[in-house]
Amino acid sequence: MKSEIQDLRNDYAALQGEVGGLREEVRELRQDNDELRAVNSKTEERLSEMERKADDLENRSKRNNLIIYGLERNEGETSEDCEGILQDLITDKLEMAGDVVFDRVHRLNSKADSPLITRCASYKDKLQILRAKRKLHGSQISIGEDFSRRVREIRRNLVPRLKQARDEQKKATLTFDHLYIEGKKFTFDLQKNTVIEMR
Repeated sequence: MKSEIQDLRNDYAALQGEVGGLREEVRELRQDNDELRAVNSKTEERLSEMERKADDLENRSKRNNLIIYGLERNEGETSEDCEGILQDLITDKLEMAGDVVFDRVHRLNSKADSPLITRCASYKDKLQILRAKRKLHGSQISIGEDFSRRVREIRRNLVPRLKQARDEQKKATLTFDHLYIEGKKFTFDLQKNTVIEMR
């Protein structure tokens, strides 16, 4: 009996040593995990900041761009043809002087109903075209600005709120990635998937 009790005591002491070792390993793993979480958090912050900067740069590079929807494609159409079509639209439909200069005009893709995209040589010309686009009301042609994917997604989610506000006879405008309703400023939080009011 004494021998068995001693063996049990020895086994228990060995187990206690193993448990102590496991506890130390768990403590170290927890510490490593906390350090990894901190590194991960910093990495996510950096990535988020880099994405924000890349998005900002993309939108700045598209600052003078316009997209024109509803202009029919001609067979064998070239970039020069596209510029002629756009110049005709500006002089005939928008009733603007034909001295607007474009750096480049082309279709966005090869589809038959592909919109034209252009880069205005002057930001002032772009604004003038945007002001004149109301003359296209009631036609199949529309003109919009070119934005990054993030901004397009935000705008797409703000449009229903814009329409609702206008249906309620409220003054509402959508500018870049912000919606203004009666002096209040809103945006769409893509992570929370909700419209938020900005202060």
